[in-house]
Amino acid sequence: MIVFDLNRNDADALLQHAKEFTPQTGDAREDARLRDALLELRVALVSHLEEPDSSSNSKSGRQM
Repeated sequence: MIVFDLNRNDADALLQHAKEFTPQTGDAREDARLRDALLELRVALVSHLEEPDSSSNSKSGRQM
């Protein structure tokens, strides 16, 4: 489970970086693991941003 304590601007910025980043470690298995982790992060961030009260999550301690 991923717990966010981010305001909307920070969540948007992190989502944008997670979308644009391309792993290039030189190790195909490590790159695949990193791609999978970034995909999970993107899914969780999108879900966080779609919540109607996502801007107040950091104050209420809500978890995902």
